[in-house]
Amino acid sequence: MPGPRWRAWQAVIGVSAVLAAPAVILPGTAAATVCYLAALAVIAAGLIAAARSLPVDQRRIWMPWIAGVGCAITGSAVWQVRMDVALVCWLVFYLPITVAVVRMIEARALPRPVRHAIAKDVAVATVAMTVFAWYVLIQPTLAKSAGGGGWSTVAAFCFPLGDVVIVGLALTVLLAPGRRTASEHLIVTGLTLSLLADLGNALLPPTARADIWYTPTYLLVNGMLTAAVLHRSRATPAEPAVRAATAPGMRGWRMALLGTALCAVGLSTIALPNRGWDRAPATAAMITMIAVILSRLRRAVTDLENAERMLRHQATHDQLTGLANRARLLHEMRDAVRASPTLFFVDLDGFKAVNDTHGHHCGDIVLKVVAKRLTGIVRRSDTVARLGGDEFVVCCTGLTGADVTALTARIEGALAEPIDVGAGPVTIGASIGVLTLPPADPLTEQSAEDLISNLLSTADAAMYEAKRAGGGTRVVDYVLTA
Repeated sequence: MPGPRWRAWQAVIGVSAVLAAPAVILPGTAAATVCYLAALAVIAAGLIAAARSLPVDQRRIWMPWIAGVGCAITGSAVWQVRMDVALVCWLVFYLPITVAVVRMIEARALPRPVRHAIAKDVAVATVAMTVFAWYVLIQPTLAKSAGGGGWSTVAAFCFPLGDVVIVGLALTVLLAPGRRTASEHLIVTGLTLSLLADLGNALLPPTARADIWYTPTYLLVNGMLTAAVLHRSRATPAEPAVRAATAPGMRGWRMALLGTALCAVGLSTIALPNRGWDRAPATAAMITMIAVILSRLRRAVTDLENAERMLRHQATHDQLTGLANRARLLHEMRDAVRASPTLFFVDLDGFKAVNDTHGHHCGDIVLKVVAKRLTGIVRRSDTVARLGGDEFVVCCTGLTGADVTALTARIEGALAEPIDVGAGPVTIGASIGVLTLPPADPLTEQSAEDLISNLLSTADAAMYEAKRAGGGTRVVDYVLTA
């Protein structure tokens, strides 16, 4: 059960929401102002508690975050008295928050393809958001504040770009692989509310009384961003991701994100009433986004092809040794039965003793070495398969009687050599059942399947005869029946 220290995140959000109510019910009154400042004090207290409770290994990530939220709280506290100070605090907010999110991604220890995929998706969304901010927010606001002071111009230009930064930060947290924690949900929700509040304040008409909803919303935003540092799951962003072996796939919502961003910028170049160089930002943004999306799709297709190739390999090969498995052996033998194949059914002698004495890890080493040695003494056209446990089958075609005898001796010699398993050398033997299929008439698919099954059963029985005799090789003649 979480202790009282971890309940602080709930208290910060709850008290902030309660104290924000007078701003909605009694806007512009002294009571609303007092409650507003009290809510900021509660959030600041939570922020200080979070900073004091941070373990050393988490400070590199969360201290910039705390500094950024502290700037936002300071700006909210002084904006009615010193607007210039408030604007500086709000603008500084974006820098440490960005540093914190970048360090979160670094701490996840993500492979390079994953980082590149996240960067490309975030780049596409932020480019689209930048175009939107320029044409919808920045240009109209600059035109309205042409006669205003310097701070009005700074605010008109910088805050929309700050919203672009917020979009990028929220997407970065969302796109990082792994299960989302409560701390990350608080981060994304807080940043999203901040974005919506800024957009509403910029797009709604002045008669909409922004003070009624803007102030309470930002109290909740600051409360959530503070609660993210207080929550017990705050350690997760500072830890390496568990499932991040490959680049994230192009899931449906990510494809929708990229497609929507591209379409929005493309339509803006068509719908904008401006002409000439006024369209240049949107056109340049669209070209950049197309290049990034094509690169992203190329990577996604490559990942898909690699995954399909891996699945096909796993379906036909033994995962431990890399040899063909039973399914692959049966497939190869369908062609081999037409070319008079010779089967060597190999079972290791003394393998159980290796497992019992040295452990299964050493047994796996033995199996890998055996697979390598068997592969090294046959032709590339021959098939070496592991059927399971310590049973192997070598299938060769076109061998004479002398070739069979020579290859049998090489197999026995190769498997008799000591194997270093780390705990010292071990020696194993082999019991081998050998048979050669005489030239056969063309077979139907069903008769070929029956013949292959019979060949393996006969070679298996010959191997067991050799094992009962103390090891070595048992060669049997196979007679085709009508």
